Amino acid sequence: MKDVLVTGGSRGIGLEFTRQYLHRGCRVLAASRKPENSEVLQRLQAQFSDQLVIYQLDVADEESRHDLFQALRKRTDKLDVLINNAGVISGNEQFSPSLGELQQADLCRTMLVNSVAPVMMAEGVVPWLKNGTNPVVVNITSDNGSISLRSSGGKYGYCASKAALNMISKILSFDLREHGIMVIALHPGWVQTSMTRNENAPMTPEESIKGMLQVIDTLEMKDTGRFLNWKGNEIPW
Repeated sequence: MKDVLVTGGSRGIGLEFTRQYLHRGCRVLAASRKPENSEVLQRLQAQFSDQLVIYQLDVADEESRHDLFQALRKRTDKLDVLINNAGVISGNEQFSPSLGELQQADLCRTMLVNSVAPVMMAEGVVPWLKNGTNPVVVNITSDNGSISLRSSGGKYGYCASKAALNMISKILSFDLREHGIMVIALHPGWVQTSMTRNENAPMTPEESIKGMLQVIDTLEMKDTGRFLNWKGNEIPW
């Protein structure tokens, strides 16, 4: 049975990762700040009681991450997949301030959640990944983090944090290669989630995750360090 840890696993993309991995027969460790607020996640736990384990986790909080790692030690000795999915559009989690309204605390929190937390999560679970089968760290990024593709202003914190996550993914791929652990930066596409509630996103979470799982399934060590979209196509840095 494949063991998968999903951060931000109680809604949106993370919840759909959780659902689809469960239906594949995997054991899913779904971590979220407020898992009790997700009725869908609670229903999944009732349906897949032998496969789904739910944890409370604030990825940006050191103590919360430490508590999760302690809990994992009691539960399992391996992980096959880490889905670093938890993220925010901005520090206030509602909208991205425009130039002239930027706040340092907002920008710093966006970087903390979207860039720093994923590498800390990956570092923390390396001992489990070493015991996994074809282990992989999947950092959910965005084409908004592509410097080459950027053609407009705004979204300073979000775009910068995803560009930073892309670089972190590249560096991490070199450090983990010797342990047989792959790392990719994966763009889910423009998906209908609470983060895009004010946008006309064309793709459902189900469609996005179905595509991303196909990409993850076919990864080989030669793919580590790549920046891909949900179709498996390369995105320019």
